[in-house]
Amino acid sequence: MNSPINLAVVLTIMIALTTIGCNGDNSTPDFPQGCAAESYEFNGNNLVLNEVSSKQSLYLFHNISDKNFLINHPITKNPGASAGWASNLSPGNWSALTIDGTATNIGNFEITCSIIGDGKIEYLDCKNVIKTCRFKDPVFNSENTGSYWVAEDKPLNSLLEAIKGRGISW
Repeated sequence: MNSPINLAVVLTIMIALTTIGCNGDNSTPDFPQGCAAESYEFNGNNLVLNEVSSKQSLYLFHNISDKNFLINHPITKNPGASAGWASNLSPGNWSALTIDGTATNIGNFEITCSIIGDGKIEYLDCKNVIKTCRFKDPVFNSENTGSYWVAEDKPLNSLLEAIKGRGISW
């Protein structure tokens, strides 16, 4: 039973299992340099961006699912003339959001992930469809501060170029 062939087969299987990621999470995307998976948490199906109170923040969102969905920040108070926060995100694409915590006292910034169609809204579990990172120290000038979608629904390289095109660096 303990022949060299059996031992070789067992060793081959063990090596294969450890190299294909059975001992870790392979679903984490490669974030751009300086962008870390931090300053957020999941609350039920929603993504909550934390620490949105001290300075201008820049977050990236990556659609890791095979579904086209909306990222939205529900407005619970009177929105006034606000255009809203819904943004489409296609499979494999990225979007970038900046939030100026110094301009308003918004605290945590909650985001939903949903599909709208056939007269109904299907809420998705953001934890299963999106990966998020935040740049540590993005640099903004006075013309590009505020809270807005910097670039939406693009492949990563195009997204990073669009961010730089708006005068934001990291």
